[in-house]
Amino acid sequence: MADNVAPTIAPERHAPDVTPSLPAEPRTAPLNAEKESLFDSIAQESLGGDGGSQSSPLKTFLTGLLWFGYAIAIVVALVLVWSAAGPLLKSLPH
Repeated sequence: MADNVAPTIAPERHAPDVTPSLPAEPRTAPLNAEKESLFDSIAQESLGGDGGSQSSPLKTFLTGLLWFGYAIAIVVALVLVWSAAGPLLKSLPH
């Protein structure tokens, strides 16, 4: 089997020479237009441009409920860690 060794990847053609291309023209106008439109939209939002951005009482209640749930979950996690660490600390040699 070693007598029939053949290269598995035989080069058929060499890669063509890469000629240097002309530098591309910078596209500053579209980028500036995009930046200006982004800043305009941010300014409209901060000024209260659309009427739907005002906070409703239901949204405020749900946000408070969500944060209350997070607080309860943190307290439960701390209690579980404390209860699991108690027996581990007692089993350590003094």
